[in-house]
This record gives sequence, structure tokens and C-alpha cells, in this order.
Amino acid sequence: MDGDDYNEEENGGLTESEQLKMDDIVLELAYNNAWLVLSNQLTFDELMDKQFREGHQLIMPFDPESGPKQIELENMINYYIETEEYEKCSKLKIILNDRYPSTVLED
Repeated sequence: MDGDDYNEEENGGLTESEQLKMDDIVLELAYNNAWLVLSNQLTFDELMDKQFREGHQLIMPFDPESGPKQIELENMINYYIETEEYEKCSKLKIILNDRYPSTVLED
């Protein structure tokens, strides 16, 4: 897509570059929130209360009532591989394998 085809009005007045940066920030927040819940550092309700007290909306990469789907956990693992946070990858892989036993033999 060239610059002439990009419609800033449809993206809240952001340029394509600014929108990509915003998407990265939102993804990082969502994955960090999910990590806090999945690693049992906070319950979802505690996290929601904390975000509310700080005047923020809670962003999650999955429906907290049903828990993460296989693809959502795999996406989180891939994200943390890219950010070189291998301890999180390892723990998420355990969660993935526990919730989706068919993934145990996958690399």
C-alpha cells in the first residue's frame, strides 16, 4: 500500500506508521495482561480492578471466561520468542501442553 492509498480518517487521524506503533503497544499490553493472569500473578478480577483504579481499560488477547485458545497461546509464545523472553515461552508452552495435549509433540 502506498501513502496515497492510506486513509488517515479511518484510523483516527494516525499515519500508517503511527497506527502500526499503536498496534504494537496494544498487543504488548494485551500479552502482558494475559501473562499476569496465566502465570497466576493476578486473578482476572484483580487485574481488572487494578486497571480500573489506574483509569485504564483492560485489554486481553483472549476471552477471559473461556480462557486462551490454542492459537492464542501459540501467538503469545511466538511474541515472547521475538522479544527474547524465553522463561515466559517455557511457562506458556507448559500451559499450552496442559490445555491442549495434542501439542505436546509439536515444536
